[in-house]
Parts: sequence; C-alpha cells; structure tokens
Amino acid sequence: MHVASNKLDPSAARRLGLTDPAASAASHGSGGADGGKLIDLSWLATLAWRHKWPMLLAILAVLALTALAYLMAVKKYDASVVLALDRGDQQLVRTAQTNKDTIIDSPAVDTEVQVLLSPEVAAAAVRNARLNTDPAFLAAAAPNATGPLTVPAAANILRSNLTVGRQGLSYAINLGYRSRDPQVSARVANAVADAYVSGQVQGEQSARSQDINMLRSRLDQLRGDVIKAEAAVASYRASADLVAVSNDSTIAQQELSTLNTELASAKAELAASQGRASANAGENGTAVNNSPVIRDLRTEVSTLEVKLAEQSSSLGPNHPDRMRTEAQLGSARQALRREVARASSGVSSDVRVDSQRVGAIQAAIGGAKGRLLAGNNASVRLNELERVAESSRQLYQTFLDRYRVELATRGTEKSKAQVIARAQVPSGPSSPDLLVYMLGGGIAGVIAAVLLALALEWRERGIRTRAEAEELTGYEVVSSLPDIATMDEPDFHKDEALGVPDFLVHHRDSPFAESVRAIWTALKIGHKGQVARSVGVTSSIPGEGKTSTAIALARSAAMAGRRTLLIDCDVRRMGTTIALNLRGRPGLAEVLSGEARVEDVLVLDEPSGAHVLPLNSTAETPLDIIHSDATATLLDRFRQEYDLVVLDIAPVIPVAEARALAAMADVTLMILRWRTTQRNVLKTALRELDRAGAHIYGLLLTQVDTRSSAVLGEEMAYYQYYYARGAN
Repeated sequence: MHVASNKLDPSAARRLGLTDPAASAASHGSGGADGGKLIDLSWLATLAWRHKWPMLLAILAVLALTALAYLMAVKKYDASVVLALDRGDQQLVRTAQTNKDTIIDSPAVDTEVQVLLSPEVAAAAVRNARLNTDPAFLAAAAPNATGPLTVPAAANILRSNLTVGRQGLSYAINLGYRSRDPQVSARVANAVADAYVSGQVQGEQSARSQDINMLRSRLDQLRGDVIKAEAAVASYRASADLVAVSNDSTIAQQELSTLNTELASAKAELAASQGRASANAGENGTAVNNSPVIRDLRTEVSTLEVKLAEQSSSLGPNHPDRMRTEAQLGSARQALRREVARASSGVSSDVRVDSQRVGAIQAAIGGAKGRLLAGNNASVRLNELERVAESSRQLYQTFLDRYRVELATRGTEKSKAQVIARAQVPSGPSSPDLLVYMLGGGIAGVIAAVLLALALEWRERGIRTRAEAEELTGYEVVSSLPDIATMDEPDFHKDEALGVPDFLVHHRDSPFAESVRAIWTALKIGHKGQVARSVGVTSSIPGEGKTSTAIALARSAAMAGRRTLLIDCDVRRMGTTIALNLRGRPGLAEVLSGEARVEDVLVLDEPSGAHVLPLNSTAETPLDIIHSDATATLLDRFRQEYDLVVLDIAPVIPVAEARALAAMADVTLMILRWRTTQRNVLKTALRELDRAGAHIYGLLLTQVDTRSSAVLGEEMAYYQYYYARGAN
C-alpha cells in the first residue's frame, strides 16, 4: 500500500516560512509580504518565556550591580544662582551719541552665557574668594592636591564643574556649581555670580576711563586742527585780497561800484562838453558870443568900420586919418579873430579833458572787474578752507560735549545683570540620581536579559515548536507528545522502561493519551479512507523516545478497538522486546528465516490487547534479513490481518537497514525530541529517508515541556485546560 507523504506544498511552506534555520529565525524578527509586521511580538513573548529564568537572573544581576554602583558613587551637590539681564537704559545722561537703547536680544543672552563660562570670570571668582587656598574647596575639588593651587589651575577646576544655561526664552540665566561639599557648592556659585557682576562694573569703569583719556588726547589734536584751519582761512583771505568791507561785498566789489558811479558822472560831463563844443563852433558860438572881450572887440571893430566908411567917403585912400583908421580896424579884427579862436579852443579842450576822464574811468573799471573775477576764483578755495574750518569746529565741539558728559558720569557705572536669587546650601545630593540609576539599571538589565536570551537562542540547536519543525522540514507535525514528568502526575515513573506506555493505559483521558490518539486519528485507522496500515516509527539518532512512542501508539489503537500489531525491527537494541520483557523468545528473525511460524511467536500485550512480534537477535542473526523480500511479504500479510501495524525501526542515521525498512512501510513517522534533536541531524535523516524511497507522512514531537508549551501555544495547553475544566 503506497500513500503520498504528508509534506507541505511549496505555497504552504512559504506561508510558514523558509526551511533554512537562519531564514526561519529572520522571519520571526520581521514580517513577510503577507504578514506585514515589522516585529513578531508572539515570537518575542515566546523567547522571553522560554528563557525567563536566565533573563530574570540577568536583570537581577544588573540591578544588583547598579545598586552597588549607586552606593559606591561619589555624592555631589548642586547649588544655583539666577541672574537676570536688565533691558533698561543704563545711561544717566543721554547725548546724541547715546540716544539709542541698548538692545538685549537672544544672541546677547547667549553671549553672556559664554562670558560666564570664560576663564576670566572663573579666575576673578578664584581671586576674590581666594578659592585656590581654601581648604574646603581644595578638599572637594582637588582631593589629591598637596598644597595651594595656582589661580589658573583653580579656575580650570572651577570651570569643569560649572554649568550655565539660559532659562527657556527668558532673559534669566541659571548658574550652577557641582561639588562634593554642599557648602562649597553654594559659596563657589555665589562667588562666580559676584565676580561676573562686579566684573561688568569694573569693565564699564575701565572703558569709561579709557574713553576719557582718548577724548582728552583727541581734543588736544582737534583743538590744534581748528586753530590751523581758521589761520589758513585768514591767511588765504589776506593773500587773495578777500578782506570783506561789509557782510555782502569785498574791496573789489566796492571799488567797481564807485568807478561805475564816477563813469556815469564823467560821461555826463563829456556830453555837456561836447554839446558846448557844438554850440560854440565858429564866430557865433555861444562861448564866443558870451565872451565880454569878444563883445568889446566886435564893438570896436564895428566902430572902426563905421569910422572908416565915413572917412572913405570923404578922405582919400592915402589920407593919414583914413590910413590910421584902416590900421586900427585891421588890428581890432586881428584881435577879434584871436579871441574867437581862443574861445573856440577852450571848449574843445574841455571836451578832450572830459573824454580822457571817461576813458580813464573805464580802464579802472576793467581793472576792477579783473580783480573781482580773480577774487571770485579765490573765493572757491576760501569756501573750501572755511568748510574745513567749520567741520573742525563742529567735530571739536562734539568731542568736547562727549568729554564733558563722560567726566560728569564717571563713577555712576552699573552692571547690566543682577542677581535675583542667590545660591543656597543644597539639602540633598543631586548626583547620583536614584531614579536615573534605577531607570538605567532597569533598561540595562532588560537589554542584558534580551541579549542573553538571544545568545541562548542562538546556541539552541533543538526544535521547540511545531511551527519550527514544519518551517525547517516542510513536513507537518502530526502530534506533539508531552513530557509526562512536566504534568505533575504523582504515579508516573519516569525511569521505568514502560513508564510512558503504562501511564497511557492507566490515564486514558490524559493530555498525553489524547496526543497519541491524534496520531492514529490523523491516519484514519479503522475508518474509511485509511491513510496507511503499516506505520514505521523511527528517529534520527537514539534517545529520542522512538520505542516508547511506538508502544504507546500500538496500545492506544488497540485500546480503541483497532486490531493492532507492534513489530520490533531494531536488530541492534531491540527496544520494544526489552521494554515488554520478551527477551529469549523467538520472534521476527526466526519467522523470516523460517524457523518459526508467526502464530507461534506473536505475544499478546495484556494491558491493551495489541499483538507484539518481538525480536531476539544474536551474533549469528544476519543483519540484512530484516530488510529482505521476506520482510516485505510478511508485511503484506499483516496488512491484511490488522488495522494497524506499527514498526519500531532503528534510528536512521546510525543504522543503514532502518532506511530500507522505512521504505517498506506504508508511511513513516519521524520522531524528534523537543529541544534535543538538532536541526542539521533531522534534515540529514529526512534526506536519507527520502533517498531510500520512504514515504514520510509527518513528524512527531516528543517529550514536550507542557509548562513551556502552554506559552508557546501548543495543543497541550488546550488539553490541560480542557481536562482541568472537566475535573472541576
């Protein structure tokens, strides 16, 4: 009778996981495409419960070490000072240069935090409080010091235990100091705060003194610059003839104005002279007519002409009187012409003089205009010099005002920070923190426990669950047989050869009996569609419970009314024969060799009603007789006579003929002991059976710890629950 093996199909194997142990372990850590889980929580719970005692011991050990570390840790105390930065105006006297409020913003607060951490502040605190020679400070901060420390060394120690931080987004700064001595903690924290505040005041005073000295030196220089600039203006004005006679004019401008006035007057006189010259042109000119001499001469000429006319009529041309009168007339006319000529030449002279005067004034105006143009060009440079002088005066005045302000405010410096909460002596240590130690120890303990569990899991070579067995081999686990010793059964005798089969007989309603019934139920023994009649029971190596399982399976089927035969096929160990105390009786070897008949060697197992075919091999028993054709013929006969034939076959790996016997059975059940059968050994045995042609129906997981399996979700947990409910 040939049947198909109860091997999982590939899709089912994939649903259960890879058959590779490493891949199987990985599948517990992360979900596949179907599961979609990142972490298999059930596997983690299984891992924790499986190794609960080592994990608990690891946690307790870590907690104990943590408690010891806490007790041995040096106690330290924290004292803190709260400083606040003042955002108000620090100036008592405000000037144009200090007319803006000092901006205290977030970067400014962070800057002050760094200032508090600076070596300068720490050194100032050490010097002010004399910490480098203070025995309490040295004992707490430098217990190994043999004498006083230098200020830099003490400052470095102070800074190493100093913490400064901003409180949120406020303008408050928290300054803390940690020490072994609570008194020292408070003292040092206050010393640093005082050094910082006083240092700011001293810094302000030093800066103000430096400003005053700088301003004084600068004022001397600026005073000289002003004098030089004003002297340059005056010198250039004089050299360029730019001395002002009024606010709005220079000498050249005044001269030009005067010349223009004189020119206008000269031109008027010239016009008058020219008019007179025109009017006095000839003997009838105004000047000639107005001259009394000319009038007298004309009268004289007229009289002489009348006298001559009278004499001409009465006297001859040569008459002495006529001739004397003609001579007098000629002299008078000549004198008249001279006077007329003299009068006419005087008017022309006036015109010439007036004309020359106009020309002279015009020439003077041209010179004045040239000087004025030169003066205008020179005024550009003058303006520049005046601007330089004015700038020097303004700068000098500004520095002078600032100097007076600095002198007036000297000694009024204030710190921009104030202490709003001084450090108090701490009442208790801040380090070590018991809660932190407990939390850290707990976390470390859990981590150590998990690592220990993973290490134990990695060292684990046995199979613990049905799922692992099925994932590893691809065959279904037909049933899991519990370890009766873990079921708290007082009448179970573990060391007896028939302890397990006898327990099954006397406890037919136990979880163990139920798990054995699950085997022949799965094979449908005695029912329609029975899977197999001959079932080989074997294992990879000895010591896995193969014989006890075979006897228990035969007894369970027989007690259920099935015709059952148990055959001992282990030539070397004869486990069934020895367990049932059938040594010395003829059995399978004699039947196969023809020395005895089956009817004569079969033994009835009275507790169950099953038949047993023992095996008593000797040194002369040929080993190959067990897997001969006679054995196959005999098995065919038994299949006709019995509902179930159970073959107790030797382990597969050490005994070669076991593989042939397994191939003769309809199906073979592979025994693997819980947490004992190694994975590689099981895979080797299955591979050898497959090569021999055996029909492997499934696996039997034996000696399962019911207490662990209850957490693992095995069926024994449900058996126990069911029977416990029934007992109540």
